[in-house]
Amino acid sequence: MMFERTVFVGCFVLVCVSATYKDVVYVMDRSGSVKEADFDESVDFVYNVTDYLAIGTSEMQVSIVIFSSSHTEEFDLNDFTTKADLLNAIKNLRGTRTTGKTYTYDAIDYVKDNSFTSAKGGRSGANRTVVILTDGLSNNFTLTVTAADELRAGLGAEVFAIGIGSTVSKSNDELKGIASDPDSYYVHYIDTFVYLCNLIPALVPKLDSTVTPSLLADCPTPPSTTQESTTAAATTTGSTSSNTDLATATTTVTTSETTSKSTETSTSSITTDSATTVIQTTSVDTTLAAIGTTQIIQKTGDQSPSSQPSGSSSNTAAIAAGAALGALAAAATLIVSASLLRRWHLSTKEDPMVLAAVSQYQQAPIGPSKASFSFA
Repeated sequence: MMFERTVFVGCFVLVCVSATYKDVVYVMDRSGSVKEADFDESVDFVYNVTDYLAIGTSEMQVSIVIFSSSHTEEFDLNDFTTKADLLNAIKNLRGTRTTGKTYTYDAIDYVKDNSFTSAKGGRSGANRTVVILTDGLSNNFTLTVTAADELRAGLGAEVFAIGIGSTVSKSNDELKGIASDPDSYYVHYIDTFVYLCNLIPALVPKLDSTVTPSLLADCPTPPSTTQESTTAAATTTGSTSSNTDLATATTTVTTSETTSKSTETSTSSITTDSATTVIQTTSVDTTLAAIGTTQIIQKTGDQSPSSQPSGSSSNTAAIAAGAALGALAAAATLIVSASLLRRWHLSTKEDPMVLAAVSQYQQAPIGPSKASFSFA
């Protein structure tokens, strides 16, 4: 029988109204912020939800309105009376071009004034349901919420609002304003379009309480976080990033200060012993190498994912950058070493032992070229 799966909720005179005697209108966002692949995901979602429903002139009828800056009713409630024809029409919406702005209120007004009329296949006594899928805020919050209020009040329609992505969230006032009450029942939210399939088990029983759907086998599992926790995670990540940047900056400053102190130590120690000069020069080399490493880390950290090359190009660039920094470090080491050796050479002229020896020589009674002797 046609009503084998029907649960009767009330009879008036000779007409019985059942839970599955329902006109359902899907309102789908195809604005420019929705990628065409993502719109295909929303088409697949509507297809899979509808596949669980009892379709027919005495059960459920379905129509679809898509919108952006303008809106179009792709087919009316009474255009397809069999599930096979209806599912085929839904599947053919894949590949729809996405463009324009998010005029959600225009689409809702259209549904209120047209979609449920008898000319479009609307049936007297049928329950009316609207399912709105959007990835962003509308161009006018007030007009959108007002249009949804009038749809619910004027036609007695129940309205589900499904938000997809970071721009909208289940705590969003616009989604709550669009949906019927309570929000916990009528507002749904998912992180990205690819995870829409996870909402099928939640939405289908609200459209037909006689059906218990299962999760699709190939449906990817979304992150086990709510929007609130996602926001908190983003905040934490931002703080961590800031702290990391600060730590990097602090490390750089500390390294620079250490380098300066190491150089000063090298300069003062070199005046007494050439062996010490060699040791301190090695210390300078190590410090410069550390500076080069720090700079490489900073450059790598500063690059955004979109700016990094891929594959062998990335490796080649990294090797070239390392080689360049290594060459600079080597050149700087030679300059510093030469400077330190020069400092040592000049410092020996001021050594007390050397000055004493020169003084004794100059005071000696005999000696070659004493008149022209100078210590240089």
